[in-house]
Amino acid sequence: MAWARDRLVLSIGVFGFASGLPNVLLNDTLSAWLSSVGFKPGQIGLLALLTLPYGLKLLWAPLLDIYPAPFFRRLGLRRSWIAFFCTLLFLGFLVLAWAGPSSAAASTAAVAIVGLVIAVLSASLDASVDAHRTDSAVGEEGPAASAFVLGYRVAFVVIGAALLMLHSKIALMFGPEGDPAAKALAWRVAIAGGGGAMLFGVAAAFLAPAQPTRVSTESLQTSLVAPFWSFERRMGSRLLVVLFVALFFRLPDLLGNRMTMPFLLQELSFDLAEVGAIRQGLGFAMTIVGALVGGVCVKRWGLFRALIVFGVLQVASNAGYLVLVLTGKSLPAFAAVVLIENLCNGLVSAAFVAYFMTLCEPKFAAAQYAILSGLMYLASAIVGAASGELVEQLGYAGFFIFSIIVGLPPLLALPWAMPESRPESPA
Repeated sequence: MAWARDRLVLSIGVFGFASGLPNVLLNDTLSAWLSSVGFKPGQIGLLALLTLPYGLKLLWAPLLDIYPAPFFRRLGLRRSWIAFFCTLLFLGFLVLAWAGPSSAAASTAAVAIVGLVIAVLSASLDASVDAHRTDSAVGEEGPAASAFVLGYRVAFVVIGAALLMLHSKIALMFGPEGDPAAKALAWRVAIAGGGGAMLFGVAAAFLAPAQPTRVSTESLQTSLVAPFWSFERRMGSRLLVVLFVALFFRLPDLLGNRMTMPFLLQELSFDLAEVGAIRQGLGFAMTIVGALVGGVCVKRWGLFRALIVFGVLQVASNAGYLVLVLTGKSLPAFAAVVLIENLCNGLVSAAFVAYFMTLCEPKFAAAQYAILSGLMYLASAIVGAASGELVEQLGYAGFFIFSIIVGLPPLLALPWAMPESRPESPA
């Protein structure tokens, strides 16, 4: 029994790693690649639209509850989809490594097409992993959730930070220091090598304990419609305010992150290794600390007070980048900004996850959580696509001021968007 539990928790941790890996490669690593070869912020910002599938996955996620994946049917409903999507993502990153640009004169069309396919596969993998965790970890929700979050964050450090820190060393294997062709080839190797780690997810799907056969008791139409009607019935006149807060509350952090790589690499001329060590490594540690402290504060202070305090800190933390605009390249200042920003990010993440959970009816928890988180991703994708143009029009100082301003309206709307109580499913 203990061995089966350990296998389950370990496999869920690896699935968390597999879920986080496409996110870091498609966002941070690809943004660093484009920034390093000279693409303008406007071009990089448009690639935020690649994250749209994360906000739209609810449209096809119910299919994963009904049909097993091709080629891996013997693994059962959940594990078959995980193995299937991990395999396709591995192949997708090989194609992305081939399609990536060698210089700023190259077209981003191929990168955009391949990246969009990868984002659809990644969003689908997230839905499959969430469903597997919900189905398999009954009675072990705490350890399973911890293992998943740890695996997800490890992907950002082990892969995200390592690729940035090792890029220059990989480039020296293919040519002299500073050679553009060698640097471009190093990015291809980095993306392909990082994508190869998706095969850990395939292996975990085979090694994870088998699940009982699951049979869907609801029609596809009911599975799609009922969660929305439940929201409308319970929220009533507050529904639009709740959806507004879901859309925009996390936008200061998500919007600011979109232009961080071009700002650090192009505007301030930090080395890739410095960005990898400080932003990915130190940032990872402080996010974990913030999440742990945030969870304790939500319990002691109550949800509303925690959301207000942490929401203000989230908005204020973006002012740190204004300090960097003034100081220029400074490792101590950079480290301080990353420490504060990621600590605040962890705090507000814990509170906002708790907020989403209180909004969801247990009977429709998975679907309704996907609706709320999908709205957050949609706002990030749409506004993020304009982030590069904002930088080019306002400058980095104006852009970071704008990222602060957009966080104020949802804070003001929060008192009218709080749930009266946690909804309970009828017996």
